[in-house]
Amino acid sequence: MRTTPRILLPAALLVGVTVLGLAGPALAQSPVIALRTNGSIARPGDCLRLEALALDYVPGPLSAQVTYRYSAPVVVKDKDGAESASTRTAEVRRAAGPVIDALNRQQLHLLDDTFCFGQGGTPGPYEVEVALRSGASGSPFATLTTCVLFEDPDAPAAPAGPGCGFLVRGLKRVDSEDLLILDADLPSSGFYRGAMLRGGTVEAILDAGISQSGPHELTVLVPAFGRSGGGAVDLVLVDQFRKASSTVARLPVPPVR
Repeated sequence: MRTTPRILLPAALLVGVTVLGLAGPALAQSPVIALRTNGSIARPGDCLRLEALALDYVPGPLSAQVTYRYSAPVVVKDKDGAESASTRTAEVRRAAGPVIDALNRQQLHLLDDTFCFGQGGTPGPYEVEVALRSGASGSPFATLTTCVLFEDPDAPAAPAGPGCGFLVRGLKRVDSEDLLILDADLPSSGFYRGAMLRGGTVEAILDAGISQSGPHELTVLVPAFGRSGGGAVDLVLVDQFRKASSTVARLPVPPVR
């Protein structure tokens, strides 16, 4: 079926692209895709699983292309032939994925699961970028991002450098059975939504109740229907201002009493 401009307009809004003055809370009315991973912290031997998670119905057709960027070690020689260790930015770009007809609310779509962290890799942030296109070709109309921090306990201590702009590390404390405080690296401001999942099932969409409560604290109000049975869930959060996502895997959630 031929795609018309009327159909493409909602797709151009799906990740909070500002159109005709939309800003702030108005972004909550735009369909949103979050990026789910199998955790925000990776270690040698881990392979990253990257999925698109529709928090709203997203019309298509659209396609996605994944790119990974990170620092890689290199050996540099000076004019006298002396060698020294340095780093350079490496990029791994996957081929564009198949065309997606549409994404239903709460639908997961696998984007890539072939990027693995090896022994001897450079510890630090690994930026993941997902370029969205209308149909199978054309220039990207929006870009989603997530960041994973690679840690290698056997690697020499690395000099301090820039980290992830948005990274939720894990649970910091539980203030009550429905109020969780997360340890996070945060931008100066954000407008957050999220989802709770058990395996491949979305337990709850969090359209509200997520806010910054400190320089490195994110407060999440967990709905009762998302805590039924307790146990562990994956928590996916997305900053709609920056179209950036972060995932806390196996987050313990207190059961409803």
